[in-house]
Amino acid sequence: MDAIKIIRLVALALAVIAAFVEIPYVALAFIVLGLVIGFMGVPEERRLLLLVMAVALAMVADTLNPIPAIGEYLTAILTNASAILNAVAVAVILMIFKDRITE
Repeated sequence: MDAIKIIRLVALALAVIAAFVEIPYVALAFIVLGLVIGFMGVPEERRLLLLVMAVALAMVADTLNPIPAIGEYLTAILTNASAILNAVAVAVILMIFKDRITE
């Protein structure tokens, strides 16, 4: 297993754990992990898919809240995953800018 896969798993685990436990500075951890994933782990042919997925997840993250008993936790997990994915998208956008400038 390479480093980027481990970082992705840590980010996902942190998104799930943070839905149940309050973690200090978790937003900063989401940003740092997302930027690392974005700069290291997104191949050029998957950039557009990732950007679309970031927008879609941000739009639907709140939709599971009405489910009794677990909706609140599912919403928190999706919201946390969306925060990470948005940081990945920022890194991807910066990489696209860099590629355009250095052409």
